[in-house]
Amino acid sequence: MLLKKLAAILTVASIGATIFTSNKEVMATDSYSKAKEIVSNMTLEEKLGQMIMPDFRMWQEEGAKEPSDLTEINSEVAEVIDKYDLGGVILFAENVKEISQTTTLIHDLQEVAINDEDGNLPLLITLDQEGGIVTRLGEGTNLPGNMALGATRSEKSSYDAGYVIGKELNALGVNVDFAPVLDTNNNPENPVIGVRSISSNPELVGKLGKNIAKGIQDQGVAATAKHFPGHGDTATDSHYGLPMVDKSIEELRETELKPFKIAIENGIDMIMTAHIQFPQIEKDTFISKKDGSQISIPATLSDDIIKGILREEMEYDGVVITDAMNMKAISDHFGELESTKMAINAGIDIILMPTILRNNEDVKKLDYIVNGILDSIKSGEIKEEEITDSAERIVKLKIDRGIIDLKNNNASLEEKIKKAKKTVGSVENRNIERRISEEAITITKNEENILPLNPKEGEKVLLIAPNESQIHSMKFGINRLIHENSLNNIKLDTYEYNNIGIIDDVLKEKIESSDYIIVASLSSNANHLKPGAWNRDLPRSVIDYGNKLNKDTVLISLRNPYDLAAYDNAKAQVVAYGFKGMDPTEGDTLFPTKSSGPNIPASMGVVFGAVEPKGKLPVDIPSLNNDGTMNTEVNYYDYGHGITNINSLGNVNISMNKKINLGDNFQVKFNLSDFNEIVAGKYRAKIKFQGEKLEFINGKVEFSGDLQTNIIDNNTLEVLINLEEGSLKANEVNFILEFKAIDKAELTSIEITSSELIDEKGRCFKQKYVISEFSIEDNKEDKPLSPDEDKEDEENNEDLGNSDDNNKDELPQTGSGVGKEFIFGLGSLSLLAGIGLKSKRFKRK
Repeated sequence: MLLKKLAAILTVASIGATIFTSNKEVMATDSYSKAKEIVSNMTLEEKLGQMIMPDFRMWQEEGAKEPSDLTEINSEVAEVIDKYDLGGVILFAENVKEISQTTTLIHDLQEVAINDEDGNLPLLITLDQEGGIVTRLGEGTNLPGNMALGATRSEKSSYDAGYVIGKELNALGVNVDFAPVLDTNNNPENPVIGVRSISSNPELVGKLGKNIAKGIQDQGVAATAKHFPGHGDTATDSHYGLPMVDKSIEELRETELKPFKIAIENGIDMIMTAHIQFPQIEKDTFISKKDGSQISIPATLSDDIIKGILREEMEYDGVVITDAMNMKAISDHFGELESTKMAINAGIDIILMPTILRNNEDVKKLDYIVNGILDSIKSGEIKEEEITDSAERIVKLKIDRGIIDLKNNNASLEEKIKKAKKTVGSVENRNIERRISEEAITITKNEENILPLNPKEGEKVLLIAPNESQIHSMKFGINRLIHENSLNNIKLDTYEYNNIGIIDDVLKEKIESSDYIIVASLSSNANHLKPGAWNRDLPRSVIDYGNKLNKDTVLISLRNPYDLAAYDNAKAQVVAYGFKGMDPTEGDTLFPTKSSGPNIPASMGVVFGAVEPKGKLPVDIPSLNNDGTMNTEVNYYDYGHGITNINSLGNVNISMNKKINLGDNFQVKFNLSDFNEIVAGKYRAKIKFQGEKLEFINGKVEFSGDLQTNIIDNNTLEVLINLEEGSLKANEVNFILEFKAIDKAELTSIEITSSELIDEKGRCFKQKYVISEFSIEDNKEDKPLSPDEDKEDEENNEDLGNSDDNNKDELPQTGSGVGKEFIFGLGSLSLLAGIGLKSKRFKRK
């Protein structure tokens, strides 16, 4: 019967139900009562089946020599779903390689569940699509990841990231996303969370995390806050060991629990637990099956944490799911059946991957677990009410997200595939992905104003990264800039250094023959920061050699930004927050289809000046001791550090009298300052004035150099100045323009509408608009300002700072210092702060 049913599913494409769920909200009381009604008609076995969520990552069919990736349904997997009335399935990268294939697989999985004569409930189809370094889809939009979102500080971008993820998952038929990560990464030595976390600031984690979740859920996909009560302050990866966080409940409330509280208050659908010991909270212990030691019961199995804190104190009544139960933190110490029973008694609703299923022989292990739970219910070790309550929560979620209605819809498989292809990886989604990724890129260091790089036509840039896919991402980002006319046609050379810690002759020759060097670092744990680690040693050696040869060398941190402290020899540092590269077969395309990390291409836009950096560090960066260990008492960079202005440099200020006599000639003094280490170049500006009130006479400079003026029209004057070698060493240049007042004016102005400094490398730096207002009076003597008037004038014209929402009280930073803008001198002056010039950046051919 089952085989006939499966054959019908695979051959009749028109049979099915739409996966494209509605966003309509269902009243909680209505969905709860409906869930109770449905569950009341279930058998105990069916209710328990709703609580079990295995993976079928790979499967070895009868007669096959070994397991292979499960990319399409087969009768053996269908029989497991049918036999146990499973409530859901988790998918991995092995299952979701291509859009049509993924849509078909999910369609067929749902058909098996919907046509089950016993259960008849659609499945929760889940996966981990966090964005950044943890994604599963083979095709589609990747997004830059949580720490990149933390660097943007943007609630809108966080929502947009969730929106794109949810929209693409919904189109494929996935109805639960195990995201967002709400762990506060307050331990820089954390080996498993790192850039998966938004920040070390719990308030920022909560603020942005709730927006990611809302974006996902607004697209009809359930979001999952993980890993409760927090996996950020660990130095052990729970995939391979059992971590411990020795904190009191008061300490957890101050940090780890805050983001989860915010998520609960904003209607998160699901919460995933952490396999971590909290001995100050859960004091019960267990004898480890691995080594006989006495260990604290981890959060996943702790009733004090799940029922006591999550259910009672935080009043969460949504679905609670375990992290994968086959992780070493659980499987090594507790055993499969015992850990499952403990999780149910702790208040868990869904047991994720209670055992590894790879063939029919493995199904016997699932049999053992299910029968063991049923026996425990009969004996009273587990109360049936626990099973019923969990089944009701799960069914309620299926009602709230429209999953329960799948069996009543009739969209064909062809219609689903068409919708998925239109949505997944769409131009709209890719554009959102690029915008967010570019917003996140953070410059932490820019000595000698190395950034932005502006190579001339035909000059060579050397790209160095740990692996080939990252090299291709760098090339893709550069080719995109050239295609968009934001970068000259340049030559590229490359070098891959995976497991290579010293500069060999090949790399040495490449460095010597290149004009610019970009080297990417990759650190995923604290050991990578110590001398002797190839991850650290090769980039440091490249930077040293580049500095020795006076080559402009840029360091890009690809993963955990804590490695920045290891590259104190770098003059320019950029943080990308993501190491994922792109498929080498797509390295030369401008329109990739396969999922790839957007962080590295976005960093190229910042490095070459096509994108203004906006990112701010969302974590503290500890300094390093001589042995490479972290010194968390002293920061190398503080939370919030970031250089947000590399295309604008220097300040222009105007001084003049505010009252001019009709018929008089008068001088306007322009002061250029704060050019840092630029020693020579060209300055050009356009100056607007009211030609019917003023007549331009001449101009002069107060330094060694020459000034040229050009009347563009009756109201516009162009000024060109050659700044000779050494003329800017004093970090200040003055030039004077002389005008004649030819008509009365109660209020007129002289305004700099564009102003830019071109340095000896051909880079174009902008300055802000400046305007000076004054009056022209008839037959009145020009009087100097009194000291009181002068003081009042200065107070009225303080720098207004950066208008960016994220830094309302901060000025933009330039180079390694803070850029300031002053209004000098006399007259009523007005600065239009925060308005950047958006003209095409200068390119020297």
